[in-house]
Amino acid sequence: MKTSEEIVKMAEEMREEIISLRRHFHTHPETSWNEYETQKAIISYLEGLGLNCVKAAETGVIATLAGPRSDGRILGIRADIDALPIKEETGLPFASANEGVSHACGHDNHIAMGLAAAKLLTEMKDELPVTVRFIFQPAEEAIHRCGAKVMRDHPLVRECSRMIAMHIWSRIPAGYAGISEGPVMASADTFDITVTGRGGHGAQPQETVDPVPAAAELVTSLQRIVSREIDPLDTAVLSVTSFHAGTTYNVIPDTAKLSGTVRTYSEKVSEEMPVRMERICRGVGEASGTKILLDYHRGNPPLTNDAAAASCAKKAAAPVFGADKIIDIRFMVSEDFADYTQPKCMLFLGGGLADEEKRFPQHSPYYVIDENVLPLGVSYFVNYVFTYGAE
Repeated sequence: MKTSEEIVKMAEEMREEIISLRRHFHTHPETSWNEYETQKAIISYLEGLGLNCVKAAETGVIATLAGPRSDGRILGIRADIDALPIKEETGLPFASANEGVSHACGHDNHIAMGLAAAKLLTEMKDELPVTVRFIFQPAEEAIHRCGAKVMRDHPLVRECSRMIAMHIWSRIPAGYAGISEGPVMASADTFDITVTGRGGHGAQPQETVDPVPAAAELVTSLQRIVSREIDPLDTAVLSVTSFHAGTTYNVIPDTAKLSGTVRTYSEKVSEEMPVRMERICRGVGEASGTKILLDYHRGNPPLTNDAAAASCAKKAAAPVFGADKIIDIRFMVSEDFADYTQPKCMLFLGGGLADEEKRFPQHSPYYVIDENVLPLGVSYFVNYVFTYGAE
């Protein structure tokens, strides 16, 4: 069996290939549920390794690798593959060739690391202690119909005993790894609110039922849910991110529309939030004479790292990154990896540039990462397989 040091060396020897893969997918991004060319490229690479590929969830791919020593356990390694409808402004020589679409969240890196891990593990097939299932999942960015909710029901995915994934992160210094037990990413609920009044002339508000001040009061009142109704020990965010009303200067509109998101680590808080919001909508509506309709959409649940899976991750990561570079970290952003039902663990791979001023956040048109960390991510995936097999 290969040692951790040998695995790191093998991954390092693949550096140019990993970066080349990443740059190919970076140049050719595709949005959620449109990843057809991405799917073709993934299948071509995996079939070149001798792996049988199964198309899944419309634009996803599943491939399985088992060796003569593999026991009955199946470890799923998941990589998300979709890009965002964001125009890239990085100026990179391999920038997006698809206008208005870019890998501004780093999924191009995830594909490359998943494929490279498949190549190394294929070379070690006779030594594999468990079966490995590579899951290339579409539409992680599609909040209302995310890829995980479709992919998780595939029979090959349901067979997995445990699942692991990785997310490269531009705000974490290059070479560090974030691994924590318990909740690490928040739920992602969304809402739409329509405030209906009676429009009229802007100079005669007494003849109207103005939805604009009612909507403004609603924005302020909703903020009090987190500050005054949620236990301070429970993490929660409620953000109104869109406010639309009216079209000109002298007309009071009939309606105002609000949209936003709710994030929390607590299932209980998530379940109670629409009830609390409905109560406030009724109160503001009665006080203002408007009719207020709340349309609340439950999204991904919080992503919780299983204790055993996270413990294994720390063991697998220590010889790859160094024990002093494994940090505890959590985010209020969400990830549909949470929708898989198996015990699971997400590692956050530090990819931040040395110049902190250039560490633009995920979903920024200027988002860039340090490609030199990609062999570390591949080493972690491979080392996890053997660490899990030794449990």
